[in-house]
Amino acid sequence: MERILLVDDDEMNLMVTEMILSEMGYEVDTVSSGMECIDMLQREDYDLLLLDVELLDMRGLKVLEKVREIPKLREIKTVFLTASSQREDMTEALRLGAIDFVRKPVLPEKLIEVVRQALITRKKEVILAVDDEPMSLMATENFFGIRYEVRTALSGEEALGKIREQKPDMVLLDLHMEGMDGLEVLQRIREMDDCDNLPVVFLSADSDEDIEAEIFKAGATDFITKPFVVQVAMQRIRRVLELKHLQDSLQEEVERKTDALQESNRKLQMLSGQVIRALAAAIDAKDAYTKGHSNRVAEYSRMLAKRLGKSDEDVEEIYNIALLHDVGKIVIPLHIIQKPGKLTPEEYEQVKKHTEIGYEILSPISEMASLSFGARWHHERYDGTGYPDGKAGEEIPEVARIICVADCYDAMSSDRSYRKALSQSFVREEILRGRGTQFDPRVADAMIEMIDEDTEYQLRGSK
Repeated sequence: MERILLVDDDEMNLMVTEMILSEMGYEVDTVSSGMECIDMLQREDYDLLLLDVELLDMRGLKVLEKVREIPKLREIKTVFLTASSQREDMTEALRLGAIDFVRKPVLPEKLIEVVRQALITRKKEVILAVDDEPMSLMATENFFGIRYEVRTALSGEEALGKIREQKPDMVLLDLHMEGMDGLEVLQRIREMDDCDNLPVVFLSADSDEDIEAEIFKAGATDFITKPFVVQVAMQRIRRVLELKHLQDSLQEEVERKTDALQESNRKLQMLSGQVIRALAAAIDAKDAYTKGHSNRVAEYSRMLAKRLGKSDEDVEEIYNIALLHDVGKIVIPLHIIQKPGKLTPEEYEQVKKHTEIGYEILSPISEMASLSFGARWHHERYDGTGYPDGKAGEEIPEVARIICVADCYDAMSSDRSYRKALSQSFVREEILRGRGTQFDPRVADAMIEMIDEDTEYQLRGSK
């Protein structure tokens, strides 16, 4: 069983992440500080370090820097957890040999994908850097040396000799060199035994499309423009190497993993629902007066979707999207969320940002692209006067139009810190008043039907 050390000082994130990994069969140990992390790594053996970028006692980057100074830990595979995406942090993490990043709050599909890929990553891949400028080679070693084993050659002839001695995993080749240029080196490489599929990535300050076309026509795998952005170059090199490994062992991997992946996917589907509900509970827990709000809005949205004739699959998708419609409120300060009185204009502007923050959190989840739609657009109005984008009518995704009505119904029918739940007749009148201005008429009509059938006012959130 593969062992993972998980480091995070956020109790909720730690619990959710550990649950996901444990369900997938990994042995997980957890600590909440950088010093504990370093101590555990020296006492125990782990296959992967999953490390938060921001810790109370020291930044995750500093932790990894200290870890890399310990000889036996220099090669430990590391993935960062991060709530931000600052280029400086990501570049430094890659320089320190981090394999990848997972955005917080973590969701199962992305986490498992990154962890699986990190754990199957082989020992340090060998890159042969070929350039006739010693300073360029020195810079390449500095940028990529922690993550890869970088060998160097100052000429095409030297490079060919080193490839004959020991074939690298990839060649990083300068286009313009004295004597034998990059294109000729590539041609000679392709003529060598067992090198027809050796990945060759060119480095050049040229940005001429004809030159790029010539490079790819000659059989290059990729092209990176100098001076390169380390983060971009690292990711492109990584993709090239991943593709090479996949091509080398595709059939074996498919046969060995088919059964395991089927079981994992079944577990992931079940786990996704559990994690979505856990995240919804974490959102609602910030304010006792809105406890259960996300679940109620999701349930109302499901009921509305059924009345609108949606398929069972669409109904469940709308339910899950609605559960996370307020996920952006995780980063809104607690004193604003729990404020009993009227918000100041500045505080209200902060609260409004939860739509865009929620969208940023959820949009990387490609497996359910519409998951972010509810978060961003549930405060849009049918007449175009809502926020954050001022969308109107059919421009607003249907799921967001459904959540908008469900959200407003729950807000009016629940106790709040500044008032008690409103009467059913008042709520009905407000929904009717907003028909065609705030609300999609079809969705508003469906909500009115639900209210009229609920003669005992059983739907309301506070009883």
